[in-house]
Order: sequence, then structure tokens, then C-alpha cells
Amino acid sequence: MKILIVSHEFPPVGGGGANACYFLSREFVKMGHEIEIVTVDFNDLPEEENNNGVLIRRVKAKRKHKEHCSFMEMLDFLVKATPLCMKLHKENSYDICLTFFGIPSGPIGYLLKKRYNLPYIIRFGGGDVPGFQDRFTTVYKILGPAIKTIWRNADSLVANSEGLRKMALDYYSKKDFEVIYNGVDTDYYRPSEDKNSEDINILFVSRLIERKGLKFIIPEVKRILENTTKKIRFTVVGDGPYRETLENMVKENELEDYFFFEGQKNREEILPYYQDGDIFILPSKKEGMPNVVLEAMACGLPVIISPCQGAPELVSDNGYICETDGFADKIIELINDDSKRREMGKKSKERIDNLFGWNRTASSYIEIMNRILDKQDV
Repeated sequence: MKILIVSHEFPPVGGGGANACYFLSREFVKMGHEIEIVTVDFNDLPEEENNNGVLIRRVKAKRKHKEHCSFMEMLDFLVKATPLCMKLHKENSYDICLTFFGIPSGPIGYLLKKRYNLPYIIRFGGGDVPGFQDRFTTVYKILGPAIKTIWRNADSLVANSEGLRKMALDYYSKKDFEVIYNGVDTDYYRPSEDKNSEDINILFVSRLIERKGLKFIIPEVKRILENTTKKIRFTVVGDGPYRETLENMVKENELEDYFFFEGQKNREEILPYYQDGDIFILPSKKEGMPNVVLEAMACGLPVIISPCQGAPELVSDNGYICETDGFADKIIELINDDSKRREMGKKSKERIDNLFGWNRTASSYIEIMNRILDKQDV
């Protein structure tokens, strides 16, 4: 099968959605499919690249930051990527198009179908669903009719968690959404075999934006310190527009000795942070299916997560789902109970091994694609 994937983010650009695009494309190639990706250029990345069999084409669109982009930058990608996708399809005659995400790539899938009858799938990650990001509220009101047209004409709509599916259906209920979970690379993300430190390292990995909720944890740290005799530290991995605000909060609460902001790390750099962690926290307001939680679980960490989208699928006996005002109590509990913390970490790894391999995820997408193509042949 010849598959065109359109995504405005692809590693090293972007976050969880970009990683999902990378791993899915890699698995598709392993399964014998031909994959070409149209994505955004950034700094000195090559315009064309073959990455382990995945052909990557990068368009020179406006993009100021590796970790995040504005709506206007997304729009610029859409304008620049559309003619390239049209040209590539005329040259290669793809069987199907997979777009990451509804915005900004969805319109490209729609145009390819209208012009060339190429079927397309929209894979939703969270921010492309109206109501997910407050900063895009006005934009989505303006674009509402166009968004619904793009969704209606898609051959399949795929959310990466049941919670995201429900959010999407609240916006547009005339067409059902399928759910395919994200996966995680268990060959790479794995527990450390020689972690011996008795200090407790509480890990937070994310883009540093307000929605991720770290601001709710910082004021509670003094109470956490008062309720344990163990030495603890908070490791924050990631970057973004909210970093300065968070660092100022740490200073205002006189917690500089306990918080360590490590900045953005690429895939090759981040593994030691997971392996050195003891507890993973994600007090996020909204998610799709957070890849960072999958990675932390694969490395054997218990998880404390807010009741955001994806949480029920990820966390059961391997951690806690609670509102942000309950995080401190759960952190204190896991700091002081070594056996519970380690047992929950083992459960995290078991849950990943049983449910969240990328091969399983890729196979689910291929099943949908085959079903779509079979209908076309009838």
C-alpha cells in the first residue's frame, strides 16, 4: 500500500503527535508499505530525507519554535504543503492519505479527495478538536462550517482515546469516530537495571504551557516536604512559552533547591530522565493520549494523572487518577510507601507490554485502510 502522511509536525519538530507520526510511519514500513511524509522544515533539517525507509519531504513554512506553533504558522504550512501534496500524488498515485491532524492537515486530505478521489483518514490528537484549546476558540467558531465539511467527507475519523472521541462527538455527532490508542517503543523505553538511589525523583515531561497544570503542584511542594523525611526533587523536562512563569513560581515559593528545569530533550536524550524517575506526574487539563505517560510507564514508573482524556485507558492499578488538588496527598503516599511505589511501577510496565505496542496500533490503522480500499473496489 502506498500511503501519504501529512503532518505539520514530525521529529525533531513538535511533541507527542509528532512522535506518534514517527512511530506509526516506521511500523508501516516494517509491514511492507510505502510511506511518504510531507511535514514542515525547521532550521537546517534536510528538505528531503529517507529515514529507515520513510521518505520525508519538508516544506519551508514559517515556524519560529520547535516545540509549538501559532495558528498562522499552521496556516502557512497548509498553504505551502498543499501544492506539494498535489504534485506528489500525481507522480506516485497513493492509495490513501493519513492526515495528522484535523487542523492544519485535514484540508489537504479533503482537497486530494475532491480532485483525485483519494480517500483520507483524519487522526485526531487533541488540539485539533474544537473546545480543546481555549486560544483557538474564536478561530474554530469562524472555521466551524469548513471543519465539519472536512470531517464529513473523511473516510474515517480516528481519535487516540475514548475521552477525545467523546469531545469530538460533542462538536460533531453526525459521523462516528474510531478509537486507536497511541503506542510506545518498548525496545527503547525500558526500566533501568541499576537504579540504586534512595532519593525520590518526581518527573514531569511536557511542553511547558499553562494547560499542562504544573502550576497547581508548585504551591503544594512545601506541604509534601513537611510530610516526608526523604530527599526529593522535581525534574521538569520540556520547554515552551509558560516556562518563565513556572520558574518564577518556583522562586516565589523558595523552591529553587527542589526544582530542576532541564529544557527540551530529543528522543536520544530523554531516556535517562525516565529511568532516573520514581514517580511520574501529569496534572493536565486536557490531553488526547499523552505519549509521555506511555513512555514513563514503559520505564516502570507509577503515574499520578488528572482525569483528562486518555487517563482511564492508561491508569488503573499502576497509579492514581485524581484532581490536581489531590496530587500532593498521592505524591506523599508514594514517596513514603516504597513497596507500593515499586509495585505500581511494575504494573505500569505490564500494562504497556499487554496493551500499547506500536505494532498493535499500526495494525489497527491498516485494518481501517484496507476496509476503506475494499469499499472502493466494490
